[in-house]
Amino acid sequence: MTSSGSERRHPGGLRPIAGAVGEALRSLGLEEKVASRRILAHWEDVVGPDIAAHVQALDIEDDAVILTADHGAWRQEVNMLADRILAALNERRPERPVRELRWTERPRARKNRRR
Repeated sequence: MTSSGSERRHPGGLRPIAGAVGEALRSLGLEEKVASRRILAHWEDVVGPDIAAHVQALDIEDDAVILTADHGAWRQEVNMLADRILAALNERRPERPVRELRWTERPRARKNRRR
């Protein structure tokens, strides 16, 4: 008795985690949302380690990547390189292009205050 590759059974009825996660995401209606955020994993590949150490890609909303930086100089650097960064991101996501880099402020840590 043989089974097709998509129905491959493992000892004890186990199956690969990737298949189970994909199925769970589909059933929850989250598959497209997760797929659209995969581009964030390529941020360092796109901008390089120097920029990535100071500028983080936090999220993607519609056609904009949401960024935060630890200093204004890094924001300025990324703004100057925006066209090249967008082109590189879109090489990895041609089906739904990124059209904007949008900045947000990083939440600041609260200081413990004595009353």
